Amino acid sequence: VDAAGAARTFPLPAAATSTRRRDEVKKTDSSANTVTIDGNASETIDGNTTIVLTAQYEVIVIVCDGSNWHIITS
Repeated sequence: VDAAGAARTFPLPAAATSTRRRDEVKKTDSSANTVTIDGNASETIDGNTTIVLTAQYEVIVIVCDGSNWHIITS
């Protein structure tokens, strides 16, 4: 995700329709703008409703269990 022009949000789909889905999100620019990964509605990512990437080349790998999202690698 390139956030050079502005902060960006990466919305996740509903977990109920994403069982075993795996997403990899990477911030590619060096700006101070952030990339926010946002769980659908009240769904969480390892207990958090959002995860924020702040550094260039920071990456997160998440997988869905059908109810919530879990961080595999960050």
